[in-house]
Amino acid sequence: MKTTIQIKGTDCKSCKALIEDVCKDIPGIKSCNVDFKTGKTVVEYESDVLDWKRFKKEVDALGKYEVVLK
Repeated sequence: MKTTIQIKGTDCKSCKALIEDVCKDIPGIKSCNVDFKTGKTVVEYESDVLDWKRFKKEVDALGKYEVVLK
């Protein structure tokens, strides 16, 4: 499955790389593509494995980002 979420606080290529790197370690995520200019992030994932609360916790823990889950 794929979904687009908003991550607030992204503003450069380093933000993109950092978030995408963290996503590699979260079980269930197949791919993550961050548009640092808009914060729109496309996540491809296995619906029965991905824990969205963990995803939010991991990205928010980076310090300056905030995952907006609907």
